Amino acid sequence: MVASLLALVLAISILLPLPLQTHRNDLVAAPLAPNPGAGSVPPLSQLALRLQVERNAVIRDASGQVTSVFGLPANEARLLLLPVTRQRGLPDGYEPPDLTYYGGRLVRALIKPDLVAMVEAAGRDNVELAAISAYRSPDEQALAFESAVWRAVARERTPEGTPIDRAEAESRSARFVAPPGHSQHQLGTAVDFSSWENNYALNPRFAETQAGLWLEQHAWEYGFVLPYPRDGEARSGYAYEAWHYRWIGRDLAAVLQRDGYLGSSSAIVDDYLRAVEELLAFEAVP
Repeated sequence: MVASLLALVLAISILLPLPLQTHRNDLVAAPLAPNPGAGSVPPLSQLALRLQVERNAVIRDASGQVTSVFGLPANEARLLLLPVTRQRGLPDGYEPPDLTYYGGRLVRALIKPDLVAMVEAAGRDNVELAAISAYRSPDEQALAFESAVWRAVARERTPEGTPIDRAEAESRSARFVAPPGHSQHQLGTAVDFSSWENNYALNPRFAETQAGLWLEQHAWEYGFVLPYPRDGEARSGYAYEAWHYRWIGRDLAAVLQRDGYLGSSSAIVDDYLRAVEELLAFEAVP
């Protein structure tokens, strides 16, 4: 675990900070009467309205109980699809209930079949996908973030040439390393990939490797999506990470792919997850 964490810290250290852009959400809300069991909920955004009519959006049994949301168990959907961002953190002390090992990395058992299937499919296309980082505990994330902050304090300067202070160092570092409690890796459903083509490093060059290109084209088929795309920082708060994929299930990933989310200038993965969260409230899903 220590060795893998040191490798992660080393990989992060090569990334150069740039000015932070602010998250913006301009999805338009449209009025619609809520589910009678939902109580008082805000009107659904246009994106949530579009998701609501998807065939597998919300499935109920004969008694009216919700059994699945985009193919995911109803009792798991909220956390599996939680929009974990710089503004939205995980519940304090959250630890996934079913962590298991894959390639020496911890992931949720729930995602392992799709992860294995994806890596094997890439292999059949003569593409190597190596899992470099997956689940991280809050303590591991705190160490990674603190290391990034101290590197920024040591290396970065203000326009006047003086060292930046702690607050500025945290702001710059948070573009590349999530603060503890705000990392998708803590969900156990996010994986950082690399390959021999990139010396197993995590850096922007991965996007141009066969592995990076294969993931961009095929990851959605196995439920994985790219949360931090090119030109997405204004909405996500994070710099482009071609190596970082999050599992959201095959059904919802297929919707994002159909919508062309990687080329969208108006909606990223987090926007879809917020829309699903609206839908869960509207449909009174616990």
